[in-house]
Amino acid sequence: MGLTAVSPPTQGNDFLGGECSAADEACLDHELLGRALAVDFATGRNETLDAVTRIFATRSEDANIRAETVRCRARAEQLIIAAGELSMGLALAYAADLFVLRTIERRWRDGEVERVVSRLSLLLGLAAGSVSLQLFVEAVRAPQLHDLPPRVALETQLRLLLALAPVSEISLWTKGSDGRVACLVEQGPTTHTRRFRIVAMRALEGLPAQSGSRGTILGVPVRRWETPWASLVARARAEALETVGVYLSEAAEAMSPVVERELVLERSAARERSLVSASERRLGRLAFDLHDGALQHVAAFGSDLCLMRRQLAELLPTGSQALGIGRVNDLESRIWELDRVLRELAHSLEPGSLVRRPLPDVISDEVAAFTERTGVPVQQRVHGDFTGMTVSQKIALIRVVQEALTNIREHANAAQVRIMITARSGRVDARIEDDGIGFRVARTLLDSARRGRLGLVGSSERVRLLGGRFDVRSQPGGPTTVSLSLPRWQPMGGAVQADDDPGFPALVGG
Repeated sequence: MGLTAVSPPTQGNDFLGGECSAADEACLDHELLGRALAVDFATGRNETLDAVTRIFATRSEDANIRAETVRCRARAEQLIIAAGELSMGLALAYAADLFVLRTIERRWRDGEVERVVSRLSLLLGLAAGSVSLQLFVEAVRAPQLHDLPPRVALETQLRLLLALAPVSEISLWTKGSDGRVACLVEQGPTTHTRRFRIVAMRALEGLPAQSGSRGTILGVPVRRWETPWASLVARARAEALETVGVYLSEAAEAMSPVVERELVLERSAARERSLVSASERRLGRLAFDLHDGALQHVAAFGSDLCLMRRQLAELLPTGSQALGIGRVNDLESRIWELDRVLRELAHSLEPGSLVRRPLPDVISDEVAAFTERTGVPVQQRVHGDFTGMTVSQKIALIRVVQEALTNIREHANAAQVRIMITARSGRVDARIEDDGIGFRVARTLLDSARRGRLGLVGSSERVRLLGGRFDVRSQPGGPTTVSLSLPRWQPMGGAVQADDDPGFPALVGG
């Protein structure tokens, strides 16, 4: 079956990025009703996609959502070209992609989902219940979910259930090593009650799982290799008990690959923490060696210069004292500057001094030290909630910023630097830009590795071990951009606290 609309939409892109007025929404409802009654196979194939875009564009969007919407639209158009027509299934798949994007970005407000479903129903000529179910089946398996950390993906799937299924509360449970059930993620204020726990345990044991006088609390197992790994428990609305089980079963099947990915990440996490821990121990050892070795020699050298200055004042003729002592003063100033730089370096190498402080404060201190030494202004923007980052992730991010600033100071001859770090729902992005002289990336990194200078190469490997992406872009004449993206993965058993992270070596600064 092909779907098109005979009249083009009214500049759908004008609605991107803002809320529709009441008049605009009424006009949109009227247009959608007209489209549902007029299906013309001879007209263009993209007008229905325009209408779907407008339905979701009534919800406020930022630049990231707009970019993702464009990618979803391109995917839908490619599928239409391959199929030769815009079918009902492709229209719903595109709508599901947009629904997932909005669900990831923020929670749906009261009445928003009902309006979206109602308008899709008008556009496609389907009953609202059918649209809700088909939209959910597509959305809960959307490819965008595979780009998210498992916990965030599971939370998004629960929010999809809460938005589209006839349930008022939903939670995901698993059994701990002590045999007791524990709630991993939940949506709703009373999901930790005894009745929810009983239903979760029964579902994990493969028994019929429901509670309440009318069976309003239902549970289904989430299986891995046909073995229950978790249980999905929901409080159903009394008027729709017969359909809730269908939604829960579809959600449980869609959650199974997410759970599998979580278990793979858990297995690799031990290796990652071991490698990062070994690296940080080496850096900590280097900090101690600097403090107890090189810095002590620098201090002794400075004391010898002070003694030498006094001796010169006694031995040199009066006319030659100013020149000789002035030269000693210059050397003494350089010695104390070297002492200051080495102490800053030793302090920055101590992991404990980094992870116990808020990330914005650490970045601000690095920027202040850079500007003080170079005089180069730095525009910095550190935005978002970084409390969910593991110690290994935080250290990796800070090391990249430190290494990038060091390279700018020593090689770039830059006049301006920009640092942008943003914490999103599924990842943390960082970008360091400078307007310096630039370099040939491949050749420079290879030469540095051969000489044993593994700054950016080491940063890249550290980020890769954490499952992130690292990129360096430059060319002779500049500019240079260092960027990274780290997934915000946490074990499903709960957030790891900084002092308990196995990747955090117990070092005390000297």
